[in-house]
Amino acid sequence: MRNFKAQAERDLLAVFHNTAEHAEELEFWIDGTRYKGPVIIDDGGAQDRTRRDDDHVDGLTLIDIVMYVPLSILNQIPKRGLNVEIDGDLYEIKKVHPEAGDIVLYLERLTE
Repeated sequence: MRNFKAQAERDLLAVFHNTAEHAEELEFWIDGTRYKGPVIIDDGGAQDRTRRDDDHVDGLTLIDIVMYVPLSILNQIPKRGLNVEIDGDLYEIKKVHPEAGDIVLYLERLTE
């Protein structure tokens, strides 16, 4: 019988992170370190940001995305608060969730 974790990781890469099906080959940086590989980006889109009473800045929009990255690309789990650069846009990691060989990164950035 094969090692279940190894088989699950092979399936994850062959199906979910298959660039012919779901994923795209993407170059990105986490805290200045370059990575490249098949990732999936779920774009939540732009939304009005929640403003505190003492926040007087108008015209900013919150962009949030969810990024699925194979752990085998990163070799470690990134920390909340680090910066992620994708296509010249800088996001902050708001939440990190390891899930069956995948790292799910919840990213946010503000834009005008």
